[in-house]
Amino acid sequence: MKCPKCGNQHYVKAGFNHNSQRYKCKNCKYQFTQTKDKNATKRAFALYLYVVGLSMNAIGRMLKVEPSTILYWVKNFALRTCEKPAPQGEVIIELDEMWHFLRSKTKAKSGSVRRTVELPESLLIGNAETEVPKR
Repeated sequence: MKCPKCGNQHYVKAGFNHNSQRYKCKNCKYQFTQTKDKNATKRAFALYLYVVGLSMNAIGRMLKVEPSTILYWVKNFALRTCEKPAPQGEVIIELDEMWHFLRSKTKAKSGSVRRTVELPESLLIGNAETEVPKR
């Protein structure tokens, strides 16, 4: 066991807190208790069920846990263990929502406004620009 604050392994017993042994670090004088992860087996089983294909709502009902907690466990597991893959191939940009956004921002209620989309040579994500020329 190590001190959670400084990582030192030298500590002494310092009483009890809610029936848990309390320890005091000799180096930084930080008081801590040895924590046990009560949900470790439940979390591992929930991750297994999610990988198998059950929905978060079904897993939550089975384990009597909120689906948002299952989502939190899955996200943390993915962040700790998996690397984000690099995009491969062509990048497809869908402009439907952008067109509606630009159309709502134009003040002209009639007539036509020419909208152009410029794509750079290297089609990287986030490099597409939209331009609404002035009349």
